[in-house]
Amino acid sequence: MDNKRLKQITNQLSKILQNWDFDKAISFSTDETQTRDFLIEPFFELLDYSKMDDYLHEYIADMGTKRGRRVDMAISFGKSEPTILIECKKATINLTDNHFRQLNEYCLYTETAKIGIVTNGIVYDFYTRSTDNNVILNETPFFTFNLTNYTDADIEKLALFYRPTFDINSVIQEAEDVYFLEKFDNALFETLSNPADDFIKLIHKKMGGKRLTENVLNQIYGLINSNSLKAVVDKIVLKEISDSNSGIITTAEEIKVYNIIKTILGMSSKIKDTELSRISYRDFKGSFAIIVDESSRKKICSLLLHKNIIEINKETFDLKGTNTTSLIDYKKELIASALKVLSE
Repeated sequence: MDNKRLKQITNQLSKILQNWDFDKAISFSTDETQTRDFLIEPFFELLDYSKMDDYLHEYIADMGTKRGRRVDMAISFGKSEPTILIECKKATINLTDNHFRQLNEYCLYTETAKIGIVTNGIVYDFYTRSTDNNVILNETPFFTFNLTNYTDADIEKLALFYRPTFDINSVIQEAEDVYFLEKFDNALFETLSNPADDFIKLIHKKMGGKRLTENVLNQIYGLINSNSLKAVVDKIVLKEISDSNSGIITTAEEIKVYNIIKTILGMSSKIKDTELSRISYRDFKGSFAIIVDESSRKKICSLLLHKNIIEINKETFDLKGTNTTSLIDYKKELIASALKVLSE
């Protein structure tokens, strides 16, 4: 879907959501049936799904020896087998791991289902099958939409499920990007806590070493610990202060955000490795900018983390947090901005 069409759908959904008196609908949703009638079905109707053509209630999903088990809702787009299974709960309860496990069992025995949704009519948790084990769902949702607390970025991601333009491959790709980037912190931790030989060899080369023996390798390995890493971080902070000559301290949170955004950009096939190497950052008083060619005039985005705001191409967006899930909401805007600045 091109950005212009995505913007049109996002604006359309935003207007519908603003005009929907869901507070009244919530007050009437005291059991599961009422929740479906007043919240869940209207939610999919605003996404332009048709009850007669696209989905049905109480879809039979036999589970091994358990026969006649019924899924609350199944979206099949008029086909005989469903693409999306939905587990519905009443609006008065919070969603739990037990509800997810119930959905997972249904998807386990319904191989055509690529997406699973658990909802209480207010919160909608979206899951896809795990790439590590295709028969089960990922344990965390790749996207959560909350009727009572959503951002423009949430509506833009919700637009992926707009019926007239729905593309299962695009949704799965979006989910895979989210799940992949969530592994960044653990991957960095594993790299530093248990360094591979290639990492040791790189350090040895930076030290000016000529010949890497087993003894030297073990000695360098022993030097990589929490104390040495903390000392290095302190030196990096001092270098950044010195380079800026302004007394500005670049925080670990800002570096984390920079690395996540650069990883997001690096995953785009539109940005070459040579272009990625031109991207860096600069810290200013009150803001943190991700830039190209060390030029503050070539700005991909600016972050005001103390206000939970990101500015991309002169447009500001609210950030839910500084983790991967929050930042990937702005993947399209970041890539578009980067391509524009890289071409200047």
